[in-house]
Amino acid sequence: MPYQKDRLANNTSTPLHGIKILVAEDHVFNQEIITDILENAGAAVCIAQNGMEALNLMKQKPFDCVLLDVQMPVMDGFQTIERIRADPTLAMTPVIAMTASASNEDRCRCLSAGMNDFIEKPFEPARLHHMITGLTQITVTHALPRAAKKPIDLSVLTNWIGDDKIKLQKFTGSFLDSAHLDLIEINAALEIKDFVALTTLAHHISSPARMVGASDFYELSKQLEITSRTICDTGVAHNLISQMHVALEQIAEIVSQELA
Repeated sequence: MPYQKDRLANNTSTPLHGIKILVAEDHVFNQEIITDILENAGAAVCIAQNGMEALNLMKQKPFDCVLLDVQMPVMDGFQTIERIRADPTLAMTPVIAMTASASNEDRCRCLSAGMNDFIEKPFEPARLHHMITGLTQITVTHALPRAAKKPIDLSVLTNWIGDDKIKLQKFTGSFLDSAHLDLIEINAALEIKDFVALTTLAHHISSPARMVGASDFYELSKQLEITSRTICDTGVAHNLISQMHVALEQIAEIVSQELA
């Protein structure tokens, strides 16, 4: 199925303007509801009837985000995410699991399988919009292209704790200290090719990075988590870890300059 027409202008009522989303959902009624929610927010939507069809579509064209129903015929969501994360050309695509239950067991299973996030059906449109924009890191205004991102955007942390320089220094310092320690453990895990530990450590380091607005570092840590869980390639892991060290140095430099 081709992309649906992007009908709405890029303004505050269309937070997903320009975002290409693949929805893997087998129920026609759910397809229609989800498509309406996404198109009303400005997204371009493509529908897959099952996991196999979703994989084929992902290999044909790029998507900014995938909404993946957990229970589908032919190939379910868990089988699909396993194949997505195992394919180097698809592995970094943000994937949100759509579930009928939000139990702790379901949450853990979704995240452990490699989903970036999960949402329970039926869901609030605003919550889904926020989730998608957070994962794709596309803002309403599109003020900065991705290539122009700073190593750390302190406004993200400011939104959480307010414009308090002392607190900003405290929390960025805490992040840098913990990230340095985590990288030491990550290096040690790589030395012995412990990909289970690498997966856990990369996941552990990613959440604080996102909280402080260190988007590049966050993306690298998620890549490390996914590749450690799926392809277990020491060369790929070493390259990602090297980039994480560089990114952390850049973050420290920005923090030093802006919070001096």
